[in-house]
Amino acid sequence: MSSTSSLRGPDPDRGLAAADLAGVRLAVENRLAQLLAAHPGVPPNLQGAVRHATLAPSKRVRPVLLVLIADPDPLMEQSALDVGCAVEMVHTASLILDDLPCMDDALMRRERPTTHLEFGQSTAILSAIALLTRAFGLIAELSLVAPQTRTRLAAVLSQAVGWDGLVAGQEIDVNGREALVGAEQVENLNWLKTGILFVAAAEMGAILAGFDEPRIDAVRRFARHFGLAFQTADDLLDRSGSAEQAGKDVGKDVDKATLVSLFGASHARLTCEEHLARADAALGESGVREEPVRALMAKLFGALPASAS
Repeated sequence: MSSTSSLRGPDPDRGLAAADLAGVRLAVENRLAQLLAAHPGVPPNLQGAVRHATLAPSKRVRPVLLVLIADPDPLMEQSALDVGCAVEMVHTASLILDDLPCMDDALMRRERPTTHLEFGQSTAILSAIALLTRAFGLIAELSLVAPQTRTRLAAVLSQAVGWDGLVAGQEIDVNGREALVGAEQVENLNWLKTGILFVAAAEMGAILAGFDEPRIDAVRRFARHFGLAFQTADDLLDRSGSAEQAGKDVGKDVDKATLVSLFGASHARLTCEEHLARADAALGESGVREEPVRALMAKLFGALPASAS
């Protein structure tokens, strides 16, 4: 791990390890497009749905975070990108399912009509399954990564997605929101729906980088607070932002229990800022190259939506 970093542009000798945020994001975008290129065995409608959902405009926060933490040398760049793309595929699959009429019944996602509106509900569900299975296939195919490391990466991602992870969060969101009455319960939902995949992405980056367990634990703590801050900022945007700003429907959570609806925007902003402070402290303990990760945090949280209690 280097003790210094440059955000001015990629260094040919270090590749992604010295690229700026836009360079890392572009590398993720290009690799996703390659992985989802036309394949003769895939029905065109299914292919179209997968590409529509996955290649739509996105910040790619999770894969970018993973790559920044992995800080790969040129030999391991594609492996890090592939693991990042696997996480992005899982995330996109969750969004497709989250948007369905039986879930959030959303109309817009990532500045596009939701996948079920564009391709039909059946194909949308199948495209989510295709992305989930492809994600784990990518991890299995990492030829430059040791078998035991591939197994660990798959286990971390599987645990994040499973019935006590993302799936649990969606179940609570759909059928248990009305029972949420306190900040701790809301934060637990935010953890399951958002934070847990941030932690998985960050932990997978740390595993690729060969961190020891104390450093991985610090990365987990960083990512947990990062993810909780991200969800709270998203709730603020849902209340006070526009669909154009969010790239998706807003006002969907007005009648749901969130930190904003239960305690007001000012309290939610303070909670978000507290999580960011804790994330920054854990980042310092982790030994990760801090400058590019802090640049990502500044880009995402530099201007929280104005209070609208």
